[in-house]
Amino acid sequence: MALFAVDKPLHLTSHDVVEEARKRLATRRVGHTGTLDPLATGLLLLVSEETTKLVPFLSGEDKEYIAWVSFGATTPTLDAEGPISEEAPVRFDRRELEAALASFLQVKEQVPPLYSAIKVGGKRAYEAAREGKPLELGPRPVRYLEVELLALDPEPLPHPLAPSAKGWRLAEKGGRKVELPKPLGPYPTAVVRLVVGPGTYVRAFARDLGEKLRTKAFLSGLVRTRIGKIGLERAVSLKELAPDKAIPEVDALSFPVVELSHTEARRVLEGIPLPIPALGYVTLVDSRRRLLAIAEGDGFKLKIKRVFVKEV
Repeated sequence: MALFAVDKPLHLTSHDVVEEARKRLATRRVGHTGTLDPLATGLLLLVSEETTKLVPFLSGEDKEYIAWVSFGATTPTLDAEGPISEEAPVRFDRRELEAALASFLQVKEQVPPLYSAIKVGGKRAYEAAREGKPLELGPRPVRYLEVELLALDPEPLPHPLAPSAKGWRLAEKGGRKVELPKPLGPYPTAVVRLVVGPGTYVRAFARDLGEKLRTKAFLSGLVRTRIGKIGLERAVSLKELAPDKAIPEVDALSFPVVELSHTEARRVLEGIPLPIPALGYVTLVDSRRRLLAIAEGDGFKLKIKRVFVKEV
């Protein structure tokens, strides 16, 4: 099995990264656990071979981002792809901005961007939008867990980033360099740290933040810094990707870990429930912490949901 953390470069699609990974890992069986837009950079988790079975479990993890939100204008795609489609005055101060950001902790729904991969009646929303026939997209459930203002600049500035005990933030010195898309103009820009649940569009967050502040806004840069338990600090560049750069799958799963005896492991391979009291998903490993399976507990026993090995 193999799990890899890659720092996605600017302008590449997630599919581009997967195609390059297939060459570097010498297998066609490669996927990812959650897409990043071409104008975003940062953490992309790749899975190959049997580890592709982890996608349904890892795609539901919370994610952390550093977002550059520019005010006073917007674009059709809500990001720096351009062109500017509308401008509006910017009249808020820092106190109002911080209050608007804090209000997102109560937001439970979000209307996705018109340029998104959501399907309606078999049609992708971005395909319909590019044809000039945008789809009607209703609100969808989202979760904002943390929203923090890191900086307010007169224009988009590529602050270097660094990990900390309280998540990724701007580096005081050194740090990881950030490459932002080409600026669409000298628009005032907030740098915001976000921790969100699955299905949350940061481009839509930028749009909604602008509306709360009675102006227009778009996403002028984005770095994904964490997916679940895996942070950007563990990512390698696409050029460095190789089979020996794999991360143990157990490191990525946020479920409780249960170590099994050899006899219990054999029962898992046969799909037999284990009389272990637990609630929710559980990661089952052997004495070497090798991922054997993911099970779900009902408080009395564990029902095997997915097995990742063929023999023990």
